[in-house]
Amino acid sequence: MRICVFCGSSTGRGDRYVTAARELGTSLARRGIGLVYGGASVGTMGEVANAALDAGGKVTGVIPGQLVERELAHNGVTDLRVVSDMHERKALMAELADGFIALPGGIGTLEELFEVWTWGHLGLHRKPLALLDIEGFYQPLRAFVSHMVGEEFLPTESLDMLLFDSDPASLLERIGHYFPPAPRGEVPDPSVESAARTPSTLDVLAWVHVRHGRMLAARTEGSDLFYLPGGKRQGGESDVAAVVREVKEETSVRLRPESVVPFTVVHEDAHGYPDGTRVRLACFTAEGDGEPTERGEIAELAWLSHAERARCAPGVRLVMDQLAQRGLLE
Repeated sequence: MRICVFCGSSTGRGDRYVTAARELGTSLARRGIGLVYGGASVGTMGEVANAALDAGGKVTGVIPGQLVERELAHNGVTDLRVVSDMHERKALMAELADGFIALPGGIGTLEELFEVWTWGHLGLHRKPLALLDIEGFYQPLRAFVSHMVGEEFLPTESLDMLLFDSDPASLLERIGHYFPPAPRGEVPDPSVESAARTPSTLDVLAWVHVRHGRMLAARTEGSDLFYLPGGKRQGGESDVAAVVREVKEETSVRLRPESVVPFTVVHEDAHGYPDGTRVRLACFTAEGDGEPTERGEIAELAWLSHAERARCAPGVRLVMDQLAQRGLLE
């Protein structure tokens, strides 16, 4: 497996982006994942490549001849490919990679990110696309993309293609669990890689609520595992309307619709369903009125720490991992 990392010729402000680039390079090498990148020896490009090489990893650099002439090429990588221009560079990196990660960077990084995302949006590939969100660097972009969805210029499925995480190791784990959403209005093509095929996918919305380092979880009657409060849309409902309704029905809490904000989307095997069934769990944070109490089919509500993740369904465990990585969960 090879991951293409989009990164810059600058190291950014402070040491945090260099540290993140080196941690990512090391994590890739330790997992036996090859690195594909822009082939330069400077900036975060040089840092991620050097870290991967130092950890014994294989590094493929792809760089236009003009940059080689400016002595920016990294001549110590495992395989250096010199191409004619920037367009050929991006096409070859995408061809060589099984997935993509964007480090914090400038307009070049964003241009590369948006191009492969557009290809995924059009159904030209189903490879995972992730953003290493160091200290909230990509949160303004995430909010803007959510705004595009809200204004109906972008389908929710395209937003779901983006994985956000602040920890390199956690991000690679999520890439390993990635299940691509089908393009809107399309049935997945059986010729696409096997990971994209599934007999059934459950579309679930959930409320993520943390208090004093513990996450609110719900268990239904007859179930042995905890889930997040929430459920499925009814016909014609928006995501916000559905999660507000479901949370009220299950916990009595009245979420304030204007405060509902996307947190994450995870894809995982569905617990309690036939083999091969997957769940798309779209999670939201929101402010609410009232104390949570068991209602309807809910047999038990509990405030769980990260150490109790084994008590939860597989998809919920991934959400708890993200909360713990952000320092929100004990």
